[in-house]
Amino acid sequence: MDELCTWGREFFPQYCLKLWHNPHETLSGDLGVGQRYRLALVEQGSGIVEIGEVRGPFVAPVVICLDELDRVSVQTGEELHAQALYFHPDVINSCFTFDMARGDMDGVSLTEFQDLGYFQPFVKRSERHYGVIAVGPASARRMGALFRLIADQLNHQPDDVWPCRTRSFFLEAIFLLHRMYYEAERSHEAITEDPLAEHTTDVDPVILHLHTHYHEKITLHDLARDFHTNRTSLNERFQIATGLPVMTYLSQLRIRLAMLMLHDTLLSINEIAYRTGFNSSTHFGRMFRKTADCTPSEYRMRYCWMEE
Repeated sequence: MDELCTWGREFFPQYCLKLWHNPHETLSGDLGVGQRYRLALVEQGSGIVEIGEVRGPFVAPVVICLDELDRVSVQTGEELHAQALYFHPDVINSCFTFDMARGDMDGVSLTEFQDLGYFQPFVKRSERHYGVIAVGPASARRMGALFRLIADQLNHQPDDVWPCRTRSFFLEAIFLLHRMYYEAERSHEAITEDPLAEHTTDVDPVILHLHTHYHEKITLHDLARDFHTNRTSLNERFQIATGLPVMTYLSQLRIRLAMLMLHDTLLSINEIAYRTGFNSSTHFGRMFRKTADCTPSEYRMRYCWMEE
């Protein structure tokens, strides 16, 4: 697996750092399976990702956390721009193995036990979390900047501290991921959308359309026409796949994206309303309160880390 390592050149020519940056991640194929964790940052695009036997939709920016056993594929609704870090657990701590990250705690010190918490987004799976975490614009920019700093060190190796400097940037990225993972739970945001029901791929094009055009005016009548069906049939099939009628799903998608912006930016509430497809701030406020049981301003006061 030399292609998923970075070998020293002028400095430490025999040194192998089990960390590799892919600037053009496609989220397809078996690269890294059985050998590496993968942290992918999707900076642009939307689609439906399948991890193992679980399928779910996403809108960038998101991070996708894969363990060494995960196989992934993606169906895109628009052009996908992503980058990824492939790494072995020992990049975080030289004594770590895949078994330790999965719960083999024999002989683990307190410090090592605490460090193992950083693997939770990669190895922990639940009904809501299957590896995809929606992130806000500010966090996505910081994560992207860290990825590029890591890539610069790995590619250029400018001096004899490049391994330590690379690890410092990587650990900062892992720490940021850990914060995003737990902040999403703390603020009651959906980490991502619920997985789709099995054997419901016939509505995937509709889901992709909503995730690509959520900021535009969308009606059930127009969707039925564009996808060559009738409104009743479309709603029935869509609810089987997602658990929600089409327009309820769209409203919750918009509110979820608005929550991320409120949590992660200082954009005005009016701008957030229009960017997420609401035709007025009054309508946005009413729908937000219905979903979150508080106003957008109250939500920001409680959960915006930038305010803090």
